[in-house]
Amino acid sequence: MTGAQIDYAAVYRQLPIPVLLLTPEFAIADVNQASLQATGRTRDELLGRDVFDAFPGNPSDPGATTVSNTIASLRQVLATGEPYAMEFQKSDIEVPGSPGLFARYYWSGVNAPVLGPDGRVELIAIMAEDVTDRLHRFLSAVESDEMYDEDSGLAARTAGAGVA
Repeated sequence: MTGAQIDYAAVYRQLPIPVLLLTPEFAIADVNQASLQATGRTRDELLGRDVFDAFPGNPSDPGATTVSNTIASLRQVLATGEPYAMEFQKSDIEVPGSPGLFARYYWSGVNAPVLGPDGRVELIAIMAEDVTDRLHRFLSAVESDEMYDEDSGLAARTAGAGVA
């Protein structure tokens, strides 16, 4: 694209993966359309709120680690100025309009710094992909001992088929 101006704000808004932009204090500074669709929230419900108030942990799941893992990741991004790829996270999200009711999701994500002109972290981009359906399909395939070959469109039994 020679000579054309790119509207980076429009690109951000239309990215197909959910992205939240946080301040260094973890307040939501911006949110793209994919994030709104994935969470069932509106911009007005999210902008300016602490991310952990907007997306609290499930109080019915005392073993949940998503909030503490995410805080540790965000602090690492702030300390190093480097992206931090998180392991898959089980993260229950409160169902919009149903306080106290949580739906189970699994996410894969990267938290990345957005550096200011002085080289310091000005914002943190949380890019999180909902992998719930893919994880369920994978676990079903493992459970049934079948793996799907996307190239041929055939399901092959792994047991006795020479697949290690």
